[in-house]
Amino acid sequence: MIENLKRIREPVAWALIVLVLAGMGLTGWRLVTGLEEPDATIFTVFSDLALSWLNMSIAIPLVIVVMLCSLITPVTPRAGLISWVSAIVLSLGVLFTLVSNLLGMWASAYSVGVVLDVLGGLFDLAFKALAAGALWVLIRGVRGGQIESPATEVAGEVLGPVGPEPDPEKPSTTWSRTSASGTAWRTADEAAAGTPGRPRIEEEPKPEQ
Repeated sequence: MIENLKRIREPVAWALIVLVLAGMGLTGWRLVTGLEEPDATIFTVFSDLALSWLNMSIAIPLVIVVMLCSLITPVTPRAGLISWVSAIVLSLGVLFTLVSNLLGMWASAYSVGVVLDVLGGLFDLAFKALAAGALWVLIRGVRGGQIESPATEVAGEVLGPVGPEPDPEKPSTTWSRTSASGTAWRTADEAAAGTPGRPRIEEEPKPEQ
């Protein structure tokens, strides 16, 4: 089950990003339609939409999934891209929320309403900025080396350290039972040095008398 959850981290992250963007698009459409009403003002419309630009019930799971993609072994192939896209999307939501809160301050008719709107907007903005800031800290930590990233997953496998390839022209100096079967050497030094053996040892010709 854990392995299945690791495989779906990246698709879930992309799906959450799409949901955040869809929510922003829907809020933008509400903004345009709200401004077309005859008795609506830009301040009241932005005040009503200040809390709708970034849905925290989607933003928090997105931050968690993005961190799982980058910090849990194995790292997904596009973990860096997902981190950047998620951070930019959440930052846009924070920016839209800030603008809406600033413009919505003038929509309140009484001083008490202004204070409550400012406090509510600041708390909401602080939580959203914290979510976006966590992703920027993750990106900076991975790039700067402060956060150690595990091995990367490619096609379901984890990339490990690659050792040097053996030289086919260089004879092997490791004795094995298979290569030594039916092979003979003239001296023990030849066998230890890795000199290829012979199927049989021919007798050296005797010097003529």
